[in-house]
Amino acid sequence: MKLARLILVSSALVFAMGTVNAADTPAIPALSGDALAAAVKGSLDNDLVLQKYNLKVKGKEADVTIEGSVDEGEQMARAGNVAEQVKGVRYVFNNIVPKN
Repeated sequence: MKLARLILVSSALVFAMGTVNAADTPAIPALSGDALAAAVKGSLDNDLVLQKYNLKVKGKEADVTIEGSVDEGEQMARAGNVAEQVKGVRYVFNNIVPKN
């Protein structure tokens, strides 16, 4: 009898938890502007290949601009790829200048 009651209560809880609608949960706003630029800058600075270049990042709405110089074109491309992976980035203006 106790087992049946436990199963019934557990089933009711699982059902109640499963009926939460996404509309009932508050939306997390997407990053934009300065906050998005800071997130991209953090990602670039955490990249072991790119961190030594101290690249500059500006943000406007969902777009970011990366500026600075790197040694090779591969590092320029890598910076663009890292920036594109940041959630909320719509477009990357890659103004990095490779020295070689």
